[in-house]
Amino acid sequence: MGKKAEAKKELILEAAKSVFGKLGYSKATLDDIAQAIGLKKPTLYYYYKSKEVLFVEAFSQEWRESLHRLRLVAEEERDPHKRLLRYIRSSLQYYQEIVTQHTISIQVLIETRSFFQELFKESRAKEANYYAAIIKEGIANSTFAFCEAERVGYSIMVVKDLIQFDEFQRTSFHHLPAIDFQKIEQEVLFTVNLILQGIRKQVE
Repeated sequence: MGKKAEAKKELILEAAKSVFGKLGYSKATLDDIAQAIGLKKPTLYYYYKSKEVLFVEAFSQEWRESLHRLRLVAEEERDPHKRLLRYIRSSLQYYQEIVTQHTISIQVLIETRSFFQELFKESRAKEANYYAAIIKEGIANSTFAFCEAERVGYSIMVVKDLIQFDEFQRTSFHHLPAIDFQKIEQEVLFTVNLILQGIRKQVE
């Protein structure tokens, strides 16, 4: 892609951030973004095939930097068990901020779950690897008993996702006014703590 095309993409991304910021994800349309910079919709489609892709690309760098900062804060906790719980709690709270800030509707969260999981495949893999790295450190310093750290890390990521999605569905099914993010946090931390207690090395 040439410099002119790259400049056009950057212009579109900046417009997308502005429109999503004003209207929220659920209400914003590709037409709104195209009109914001005087483009025709077909031209916008040439660069971005869907609103989902545009949304993720517009904020991906910001999200990566924020999650990196959360890791740095978690690293202040020396105990691997507490560090993992601190990071998960912080990442859940940050996810809530994104959903709230961009007014992403419950229905959109449900309908686009598979799509967003695919788009975030790389970051999800990094997340599971981060969990595994903490567990390996815990094994090395005798906090945790020997286990398959990669499998445990992956299981923690899956459990977190499933609890979130279950709460999204419950909220939608019962027509509740808002997602109970505090409940999600409590359930995720409770379940992850059970997993970590299960691999905790017993003092002889």
